Amino acid sequence: MLNRTKIAIADDHKIFAEGIRSVLKELDWINWVGEAFNIRDAVQLYIDRRPDIYLLDYHFPDGTGYQVAEKILTQYPDASIILLSMENDHEIMLECQALGVKGYIIKNLSSDELIEAIETVLANQSCFMWGNDATALMKEAEGGLSKREKEIVSLISKGLTSQEIADAINLSVLTINTHRRNILRKLNLKNTAMMVQYARINKW
Repeated sequence: MLNRTKIAIADDHKIFAEGIRSVLKELDWINWVGEAFNIRDAVQLYIDRRPDIYLLDYHFPDGTGYQVAEKILTQYPDASIILLSMENDHEIMLECQALGVKGYIIKNLSSDELIEAIETVLANQSCFMWGNDATALMKEAEGGLSKREKEIVSLISKGLTSQEIADAINLSVLTINTHRRNILRKLNLKNTAMMVQYARINKW
């Protein structure tokens, strides 16, 4: 029997939470275990359901996701929490990282990028995007990418899948996936979500 990953979300925007639920419930390796919409319920949801990955909004009308994470991590230091935010704030990211949060990602990610962030954390790696320092570094150089690689990064940033990119530029999916790995290596990035942000920073 498939050992499914338990996932829950706490976000005061019900439509956003329901959208994430509808996307993730389609995956056969995910077991969706609940939603919460305020600070109090967010803490209790984790205690009651103990999800393997807890998606947590940063801003609530009655507090912050940082406060929720702090309460959870005090009692459950191994909790895997990914904070979701519209703010690209380096100081907040550093505070969350120091607290023990496993990820801090921007809410305008595509569903594929969110899934990749979840997989990154499940693989015992952190996923933080971005800080001002990282943004400045990424503006300094293009990482030695070829013209073809830049084209692929641009298409990925537009939300195209590997199959769609392969069809668009007449290459095989295997070749596209090889380019993806090479691009991540050259740019020293951890995942596709960070690659997309790189493209946006460089206006590709």
